[in-house]
Amino acid sequence: MAGEGTPAAHPGPAEPTVFLEVSQVPELPVPEPGHEARMYAVVTVTVRRPAGRGSGPAAPQGRGPRHAVVFLIDHSSSMVSPPTRLAAARNAAAAAVQAVPDGAYFAVVAGRDRPGTVYPKQEPGGRRTLAVAGDATRRAAVDALRACHPGGGTAIGSWLGRAGELFAGLPGGGADFVRHALLLTDGRNEPGYESREELTARIADCAGQFTCDAIGIGDGWDTDELLLITSALNGTAHAFEETGPAGPPGPPGAAGPPGPLPGRLRDLTRQAAARDLTGLRLRLYRSDNAELRSFGQVHPTRRPLRPVEETEYLREYATEPWGDETRSYLLSLSARHTAEAEGTELMLTEVELVRDGAGRPPVGLPPSRPVVVRWSGDHGLYSRVHPDVGHFLHQEDLVRCFEEGCAALRAGDTGAARRSLGRAWQLAVEVGDDAMREHLEKLVEPGAGGEVELHARIRRFDIETARIRTSYTTSHR
Repeated sequence: MAGEGTPAAHPGPAEPTVFLEVSQVPELPVPEPGHEARMYAVVTVTVRRPAGRGSGPAAPQGRGPRHAVVFLIDHSSSMVSPPTRLAAARNAAAAAVQAVPDGAYFAVVAGRDRPGTVYPKQEPGGRRTLAVAGDATRRAAVDALRACHPGGGTAIGSWLGRAGELFAGLPGGGADFVRHALLLTDGRNEPGYESREELTARIADCAGQFTCDAIGIGDGWDTDELLLITSALNGTAHAFEETGPAGPPGPPGAAGPPGPLPGRLRDLTRQAAARDLTGLRLRLYRSDNAELRSFGQVHPTRRPLRPVEETEYLREYATEPWGDETRSYLLSLSARHTAEAEGTELMLTEVELVRDGAGRPPVGLPPSRPVVVRWSGDHGLYSRVHPDVGHFLHQEDLVRCFEEGCAALRAGDTGAARRSLGRAWQLAVEVGDDAMREHLEKLVEPGAGGEVELHARIRRFDIETARIRTSYTTSHR
């Protein structure tokens, strides 16, 4: 059963249309005593802008929130080797600065073991501030960035902390702003300057305050650090080689093929500026017939969700700002069977979209949708899996097999690596993840019958960019 996408009722002329859909097969087999019956459903939320609303930097802001962005550009000592790396990073940052919409607030920070705000210039002992974007301020920011000298070590958490301080200096403390950070680094945190525990704590402090996309350039960055940042701060991770030709594809549905590093940073800046619908929350009401096992985003990126409100029967999850886009979430429930329930349809959970906060422009929201169960002894019914559910469960298996293959490669177990990466290849083919197939082809040579052989030489960069790719998913539709 797939709940039809239901739009908001009677949206105003300038309001986006919000759709909510639940996809599931409601039949479950009567469980044996002591066994758990598990129900899966895919919850899909779609936001569509009114006709005429663009997504570029010139898109009208209407009554939506204002936008603020902080660029965190690595200027540690490692950025000077090779010399082309710093030039590539500055060119990319310049392209991103030029994409900041007029009237938005922005700042540029040079990341070292101690971050320095390159633009706007900060008065000693004064409050940290951002500049208002216009032709003159964008040019001044690019000039200041090109005049900045690299040096020192890497302490990424302190860069994120500086972004938080700058956002706190916005009018009203930034409450009415969509806040976004764009981080570019060629390295990893150096324990002498900042430990993993300190980085993790800084990220936790920033969670919910702003979103952050992270880009690794070269091959010295740490995949786990990039994904730790983007998972907690609702962003995306990307990787580029020294010359910045093309990194892993962006989120499915993004316009155009993957471009060079400047193009990617420019596009990320524009996409963030276009996300001006804020405050949407997913609310799950649990009945006595169910227990919530897991709920997380599975498209366009995989990331866990943490409830912002929780009672015995209710959990509410905040979502980051929305543009014109679709996101899907995988819900897992254990269903409680009783003899009296057989032959009837029971609600397990009700899924509702709500909007938090006062003072926001009105947006019509769709009606809630149920997740239900019908107990069945018909094997032909309860053995079915909804195509959307099956698709995302297969992608979870793909990630697991790929990570097992990477662990086997690190351990020198080529047999286990070949088997796990071979299964990952088969799953990538099944779910239609062509981008993941392209990454896997740099590690293995596919053969007949789904078998693969490991390449004689496998670069660390190719393994790590494929790991980043696993944070993205393809859509079944």
